[in-house]
Amino acid sequence: MSNYIQIQAQIEQLQKEAEAARKREIAETVANIKKAIQVFGLTAEDLGLDSLIKGKRGRKPGKSAAKKAGAKGTKKTGAKRRGRPPKAATAKPVRKPAKVKTAAKAKKSKAPKDKRSVVAPKYRDSATGATWTGRGKQPKWLAAALASGKKIDDFKI
Repeated sequence: MSNYIQIQAQIEQLQKEAEAARKREIAETVANIKKAIQVFGLTAEDLGLDSLIKGKRGRKPGKSAAKKAGAKGTKKTGAKRRGRPPKAATAKPVRKPAKVKTAAKAKKSKAPKDKRSVVAPKYRDSATGATWTGRGKQPKWLAAALASGKKIDDFKI
């Protein structure tokens, strides 16, 4: 009969063997994937990974946007100004009448300012406990899991 210390040593040895086997299998799988990508000429878009690539979710203002818009305070000749027209320099400011609170308005002000409803999560990452309601952009943990071959039904709560 084994004692506790021997069993713990066996567990530790098995964990080391399992980790070594995992690393070996990952290396083999990555090599097979790279070979398939090369043979078939696949791209990140073909694999559904284009949403994970940074910069794919729209243009962020930066140096190129500043160059296109021109320096502040300068006017381009022939270019139309977009947006609301500038206020006339001679226009007088309009005074708004003072607001009077009535009983009906007082009740409205007690209502919550955020009218969005709270939605229960539909998906959970069992490893980290992170959740997602199913609305909006998929979180990175879910997108990565789906890219690794798992199905979205595996994460349903």
